[in-house]
Amino acid sequence: MILMRSSPSRRGMRSRARLSVGLALLMIISSQSGVFMDMKGPSEELSDFRIMESSGRTSNLVDVPAWRVNDVWNYDGYLDVGEFVASSGVSTNVQYLDGTLTERVTDIYTMVVDGDATLVYKVESDGYYEANNINLDGNSGDLIVEMDTEEIFRASDLASIQYTATFDIDFVVQILWWTQTVDIADMVVDTSYSPPLEGYDFPISVGEEWETDYTQYNDFSGSSDYVTIPSDSTSSNTTSWEVVSQGYPGTSYSGCSQSYNITNYDDSGEETGYKWFCPAIRGEIRSSTAVAGVGIYADHELTLYQAAGRSKQVSVEVKHPLSPLDFELSAWVNVTENWGQPVQNQALEVRYEIQGDIQSVTTAANGSAYFTIDTGHSADDTLGDNELGSHGIVAWIPSQKLLGASTVTIDPDVHEVDLISRSEGVTVERTRGTRTVTLDNSIGFNAVPGDQLIFSVPVLNRGISNSPATTLMVETPDGSASSTPVPSLSSLEEMRVDVSWTVPENHAFGDISLTFTADPDEEIIADGNRSNNQGSFTLFIGRLPTAHLSIAPESLTLTEVSFNGLSSYDPDGGAMTCEFVVEKLNGDNWSSTQEDCVHEYTWDDDGTFLVSMTITDDENDRDYAEAVITILNRPPEIEIGVDQESVPVLSPVTFDVQESGDLDTQNPDAPIDIQWHTPCDQGQVGVRCTVTPEVEGPYTIEVTVMDDDGATTEDTLTIDVTNIAPTNPQAEVWFGPNRLVPQMLGDNARYTVNEGDALILKGWADDSTNDLGGLQHHWSPDAELHPELIISSTGYQSQFEHIYDISGQHLATLQIVDDDGASTETLILQFIVSNVAPSISPVTPLLPVAEDELVQLSVEVSDTFGDLPKLVTCYDLDPYANSDSEGNSSDDCDVESLHLAHAWSDATTAPDHIIFHVTDDDGEGASITIPIDVNNVDPDARASTSNYNPMEGEVIVLSANGTTDSQFDMENMVYIWDLDIGKDSDGDGDPSNDVDEEGRWIEVVFSSEGTRTIQMTAFDEGQGSSITLVIQVKKEPFSFGVIMADYGIYIGLLGLIVILVAVLIQRMRPSEVVIEATVTENVSRRRGRRVSMDDAFDDPDYDPFDSEKRKRGPRKSKGESAVEKAPRVPEPLPPEEPEMVDDEIADAYKELAGESLEKEEVEEVPPEAVTASVDEALDNEDIEALFDD
Repeated sequence: MILMRSSPSRRGMRSRARLSVGLALLMIISSQSGVFMDMKGPSEELSDFRIMESSGRTSNLVDVPAWRVNDVWNYDGYLDVGEFVASSGVSTNVQYLDGTLTERVTDIYTMVVDGDATLVYKVESDGYYEANNINLDGNSGDLIVEMDTEEIFRASDLASIQYTATFDIDFVVQILWWTQTVDIADMVVDTSYSPPLEGYDFPISVGEEWETDYTQYNDFSGSSDYVTIPSDSTSSNTTSWEVVSQGYPGTSYSGCSQSYNITNYDDSGEETGYKWFCPAIRGEIRSSTAVAGVGIYADHELTLYQAAGRSKQVSVEVKHPLSPLDFELSAWVNVTENWGQPVQNQALEVRYEIQGDIQSVTTAANGSAYFTIDTGHSADDTLGDNELGSHGIVAWIPSQKLLGASTVTIDPDVHEVDLISRSEGVTVERTRGTRTVTLDNSIGFNAVPGDQLIFSVPVLNRGISNSPATTLMVETPDGSASSTPVPSLSSLEEMRVDVSWTVPENHAFGDISLTFTADPDEEIIADGNRSNNQGSFTLFIGRLPTAHLSIAPESLTLTEVSFNGLSSYDPDGGAMTCEFVVEKLNGDNWSSTQEDCVHEYTWDDDGTFLVSMTITDDENDRDYAEAVITILNRPPEIEIGVDQESVPVLSPVTFDVQESGDLDTQNPDAPIDIQWHTPCDQGQVGVRCTVTPEVEGPYTIEVTVMDDDGATTEDTLTIDVTNIAPTNPQAEVWFGPNRLVPQMLGDNARYTVNEGDALILKGWADDSTNDLGGLQHHWSPDAELHPELIISSTGYQSQFEHIYDISGQHLATLQIVDDDGASTETLILQFIVSNVAPSISPVTPLLPVAEDELVQLSVEVSDTFGDLPKLVTCYDLDPYANSDSEGNSSDDCDVESLHLAHAWSDATTAPDHIIFHVTDDDGEGASITIPIDVNNVDPDARASTSNYNPMEGEVIVLSANGTTDSQFDMENMVYIWDLDIGKDSDGDGDPSNDVDEEGRWIEVVFSSEGTRTIQMTAFDEGQGSSITLVIQVKKEPFSFGVIMADYGIYIGLLGLIVILVAVLIQRMRPSEVVIEATVTENVSRRRGRRVSMDDAFDDPDYDPFDSEKRKRGPRKSKGESAVEKAPRVPEPLPPEEPEMVDDEIADAYKELAGESLEKEEVEEVPPEAVTASVDEALDNEDIEALFDD
């Protein structure tokens, strides 16, 4: 069956069913074991401390490489045969042989290993090494070692299965023109391991450790007349490995700057070798290993990697590199051409050998084949950290011997996400001077002030799912903390954060700690194990030892010279050793290591010799000192004199040789040579020398005498040269690279400059040579305005910078004094300083803002240092209005500041620009126009109702509360209500734009059932914003109110007729029954309270015939609270004039009464009385009768 892998999403869909079953089982298990825990913590973002320079680097999995037949690695290196020679009994001075080694993959095939069919690589190598001019049993010659090896590696994890080494050791002796080759030894060593020796534990990560108990079988064969061939042996061993560091391996090669140092140890913890694995070359870039267990050690460095041509690329991709036990894992084999074209219908064999699972798959059109494996629960052959086992999955094309591989790590304790700050994975790269090393146990984890350290801090996701992005907080040795983002990490993906730190010069020695925490705010709730989120690393900060070599600079021949390093010291304590290296007469060196740092040596002849000393402290730090000693012959003698004790400077004086001789000359008659060190008027050779001192003070003359052996002696004589005063003071003024030319020359030179010009003033004077360097220059750069400002300096020439901040005239003075107090006259310079107008830096155009949005703006101005504090900086916020009624409309000072924070509430009244202007204390200024663009903010419409499901005739309140806009627009907002957007109430053809009501709150009554879509539109000066409400009006249940709603006009008409009949009958009564109510003067008539029939029915307890309840009125139901609070529309008062009777009512009255109402004349009521109201005219029984009718 062929499964296509057209895209990651399709692949995920196909595997989701299998994965969901596995994850469901995992989650059931994890409910007891805590794999998935819901952990919530506060989210807090730490400040970005800039104490240390941080950078983030994400590392993908360093997985098992796939080799190809004819992959080749070339190495340079050497063999250390010291232990082998020592055990052989041969007398020789050889220890190292230099040479080359070439390794080549020669075959890929399957073989049976420990009873299981296993895919393996065969790697063959040939090496050639030689040491020239060595001594072997008293004979000199060249030692040559040819070493050929064959090693079998398991393809799934590069474990070594067996190893065969063949040695051909020859000694070549050259006798005149004849060469003799002596066969020292021919030896073959066959070594096999059970189980295979896992020198790698993929995927590789710094800090990982693993250990293997194995049995080693050694078979030796061969012959030798010089060395003993070892006997066959079988031994049980324990070897452990550790990935101690990641970084520069010490060998430069493209792509290998980040290699991995894997160091191996024996069962006692002693280091037995190391190798630097470089993923870019699929192998080792550097190694130091034991060879065949015969006492030979090999060290190699890569010179060239040649990858064999690969016609196709095969890769294996697993769904989860970290997996639970017995888990059905989805995986894919991908096959592409070299140029990336997918290969279809490619048959491959997939091997998961730990489970004995071998499958045949065929790629689909996209070059991908899907398969699954059961991860199982088998451990590998090593004891490692935090895992049960790591097993390789290999897919290969047997006919082409092309393969790809990947590693799956299984463990019973896995989590969905598990971020780990791996303390053991921290690497440290130390740069001291020009030398950079990656620290490990052999070098020592230590540093000294000035060292540049790069801590590589790893964060690993040891979960089966991608971790969310988070942060890593690093607390540095000086207590500062900084955070760096950690991106989402896939399963077993590691991110490294490089933290560089230069040890401060004054840092105390002792241990320092680097603490780092992944997800410090505990934001990742899926992290199933927070106990490993924090890590730390400790490093010792010490001091370099300081070497001080004490030795006499000169000594006579045959005199014992003592030299020592007793003044050497180690600031951080501990013992030191001293190694002395002394240059001998023939140029060779003699060395000696002394714990007391004291040594003596005697030279037999004269000459100059180098003595050096190297001290080493407990931290393996070193310091070096050297000195040169001169061994002399016995010198001749000489004495000189002068006839005067002092002389004025620049005056001549004569010296004479008074005595001379050579005490140890072998030829008494031989003359001696006298030479004066100073040029003399008479010449430098002779017994007399006349000189003219050019400097005052003590003057010393020297003379040298040389005997016939070349030995020399010097004599000196000193006289006092007296002082003369300095003269001719001079000055120059410079502005930048240009020397200013004064407008007036002479003693009072005048210069014209600007405020703020950085002027360089230089001054000097003439004097004797020795006084020139000690002349004291006293400048008063502003003698009139600031006489207290004195700038003094010492030397031949004075130079300083001065800036005049105030315009006007300034005077500068200079006086020069020598060390005896003699001085020049005062030199005066005049400066005319002109004002400089302020300037404004360009302002970045402002982005458009909304109403009420704060515009924040800062403007930079510049001026001379003196004018800056006095500058007046202003913003004119409305250039079209003269707010201060001074000057013009564009020079107002609405805000006096460099910084503006202002908002405009109305876009229509906001200006299109503002003006910033600055003025200095001299009235000069500058201004700029700053465009602004204030945009209207459309309202955010909100609407609500007191009842979304009212009944017919029920009053509801519609409210636009919650509508928001700028403060100005809110105060001027217009609210338009269209009570049914499906009905065109204004007849304009658009049912959605009707203006049925206006106001923020309105009351509405719907007279019929149905759905009403209400639209409220809030208008500011812009287009406005609308919102709709849907009201479902329900049919009102049967009630008196319903009857009134349906037949109200008829009932009303009938009621009116009855009332009119009653009134007619009343009028037809005798006049004494007419009831009149007197009206008190100046007292207005009181109206009765109007009560609707709905109100009466809403309050069952309301009795319109009870005077107290009638005054109170009916109670409102709780559901009407929102309506009560809304503003009520006032009810209209009854008209003051009699209303005209409706025609229908008039006709009905005429039919019932037999007469017309229009002809009825209403009797005028005198002002003293009014006709009683209906309430007063009708008693309770009449009213009840009306309701009964």
